[in-house]
Amino acid sequence: MSMLSTLRPHGALFLCTFLLSILPSAQAAAPAPPLLLRLCVDERPQLPFITPDGRGTAGELIRMAAGQSGMEVAFHGAPVSRCREEIRAGVADGFATAPYTPSLLGFMAFPMAGAEPDSARAIMVARAMVFRRKGSALDWDGRQFRERSLPVLLPFGAAMLLDRMQSLGVPHDDKGKTLEMNFSKLAAQRGDAAVGAEYAGMALLAQPRFAARLEMLPLPFSEQPYFLGVSSAYYSAHPAAMERMWDAVGRIRQSAAYREYYQKAVDGAAR
Repeated sequence: MSMLSTLRPHGALFLCTFLLSILPSAQAAAPAPPLLLRLCVDERPQLPFITPDGRGTAGELIRMAAGQSGMEVAFHGAPVSRCREEIRAGVADGFATAPYTPSLLGFMAFPMAGAEPDSARAIMVARAMVFRRKGSALDWDGRQFRERSLPVLLPFGAAMLLDRMQSLGVPHDDKGKTLEMNFSKLAAQRGDAAVGAEYAGMALLAQPRFAARLEMLPLPFSEQPYFLGVSSAYYSAHPAAMERMWDAVGRIRQSAAYREYYQKAVDGAAR
């Protein structure tokens, strides 16, 4: 016989009432699962900052910030153009290293300080450099190109570089999927310059096939912060969680331990 069947009616009623009264508190005591943040990452490694599986300085910073914020982060790699579509469609929640640039503002949210992006809560600051053939007359003075007759080569899907090049009114070719492809096109005189990530370009220039033919100009094409950007829908659903996450990013990035780790990674990439 069950326990309830052996009790008198009023005893059974008391036990049922007691069990029902403790059930909500037992459920409330169970910890809620961490909020998941699904990040799409460029399938091309961008060392020392990020790789498709979330390694690099940016990936480590995001993981540490997630741990402090009670969130869980998952990385997956894809072409940058597909990442944008996944974020629009809600398949991914954000991009690990997003520039604050016009083509992204219609569907992504960034850490803000008033009406401006909050650089104190950026993931990193990175530079895009200009590369040319050795002996070329082409120049970049920090504001405009000089002695240019052929297009400037850009990596496919580089939203910020494309936005800026269009604002300058400079003919460009963004069909090359990687900076390495664009270096080959530049060496073959299919463009007068290539613009791309500083450390990726330096690594390519160290290769014999490019070392004797190409060079990097001293002034950057761009130097700007990159952010953990999320979809507008994700931010609308979890504003407090994202503000905590961005606050943690800014706090950790300024810590002595992270700055030492970051500097070692950057120094290693520059060798």
